[in-house]
Amino acid sequence: MLTETVLTMSEEFEETNGNADKGDALARLLKLGGPRAEIPRGLELRTYELVRREWKASTKQPNSVKIYKKVRRAWRRDARLDTLMRWALPMGGVAAAVLAIFVLIQPVPPPAVAVATVSKVLASSAATDPYLPGRTLYAGETVKTGSGEGLSLLLARSESLRIDENTQIRIDAKDRFTLMNGRIYVDTGQFVYRDGGLRIETTFGSVTDVGTQFSVSSKYQSVDVAVREGRVDISDDNTAHVVVVGERITLKRNMAPSVSAIGARDEYWSWVTDLAPDYDVNNGSLFDFLEWVARETGRRLVFESDELRMAAMREDIHGEISNLSPDDALRAVLPTTSLRYRIEEDEIVIEQ
Repeated sequence: MLTETVLTMSEEFEETNGNADKGDALARLLKLGGPRAEIPRGLELRTYELVRREWKASTKQPNSVKIYKKVRRAWRRDARLDTLMRWALPMGGVAAAVLAIFVLIQPVPPPAVAVATVSKVLASSAATDPYLPGRTLYAGETVKTGSGEGLSLLLARSESLRIDENTQIRIDAKDRFTLMNGRIYVDTGQFVYRDGGLRIETTFGSVTDVGTQFSVSSKYQSVDVAVREGRVDISDDNTAHVVVVGERITLKRNMAPSVSAIGARDEYWSWVTDLAPDYDVNNGSLFDFLEWVARETGRRLVFESDELRMAAMREDIHGEISNLSPDDALRAVLPTTSLRYRIEEDEIVIEQ
């Protein structure tokens, strides 16, 4: 099409200037150039109209040279633009595809893992205000308490983890925590000698429970572990220790371990009782309630007869004992039942 256009221009040039020899030479030159790539229809029409307009504006030979140069510049400019567009659109699509693939292959962050629920808060302040009762805590969070403060957490399998004042602990997973400093208490309830106990990481290694009640206290230079029930294992890269009920061990740098005896009713456990979770009296029998009181206070539960034990299992209790200590709850609930109790040293004795 472009060849025909130029030939037409050549014929008009011959009619205007009477120079047939030059027209023939131009035609031969175009023929020698061979076939060209197809020119876009829009570019061809714009070029043709531009040539005709400029051609009619001048009939002299010098002006014809100027016209040729102007037309050539316009044609080359439009050709470059057309080439750019032919490459830009596919490359833009490729870039979009690469971006989409990059977004798709990015690792999806794992969902937050719920680990604990706040069950009790003592002496709430600016440090503990975010930890109101009922709030869910997730893996990766760090819990910190100040002077006179304390938190009680309920873990996934109903284990109780209590955080004393001036303590900082990180929640690593549902069964793993890192005690940076301060003191905690763990009660795994009825999961005695279960597989996969809770693990507390300290500067002296890992403390793992084997179905128990125990406390861990960590300071810069020492770790103290006391066992109220069951057993815990302490291990690091070089040493291992086993601590059983009634024992307390203190580990210090470059010193031999120090082991001493500690009773279930020792004053050492008083802070633990203050953080005991509230008992729901509407979801259990009198027997369940009495076992809870005995466990939280470190006493043994004794019935004067099997008949009284069976009666406690059959009797339901109702009421409200929120924010009462285990001892205060015992004094509030038992008078409303058919049984009586008395305290004898480290025992709760149930009588008629």
